[in-house]
Amino acid sequence: MKNLKSIFAVFGFALLTQFSNAADVSGAKKPEGAQIRTMLNTIDFTNLVKSETKVNISFFINSQNEVIVVTTNNKELDGVIKSTLNYKKIAVNELEYNKVYTVPVHIK
Repeated sequence: MKNLKSIFAVFGFALLTQFSNAADVSGAKKPEGAQIRTMLNTIDFTNLVKSETKVNISFFINSQNEVIVVTTNNKELDGVIKSTLNYKKIAVNELEYNKVYTVPVHIK
């Protein structure tokens, strides 16, 4: 019975630690997201979007610090976003090369 209590205690502690780490990561500001949003500000979305839209952009960074857009969740804006962002250089501090990241963008 003592071993069973110890196992539950270790499992509970591990579970709490995992949830606290996940909360810290999701709330962090991401500089690459700000750079991508700045590049997207050059697009005139008035003719492309009728109402407010949230777009998730999946991308990776190649070895020359260039953004490569893999996909978006909006088929109408996919081509415009890819043509604007693909092969544009960004400052990379904490990103790994060739790892896919997703950044949410709210278009008004």
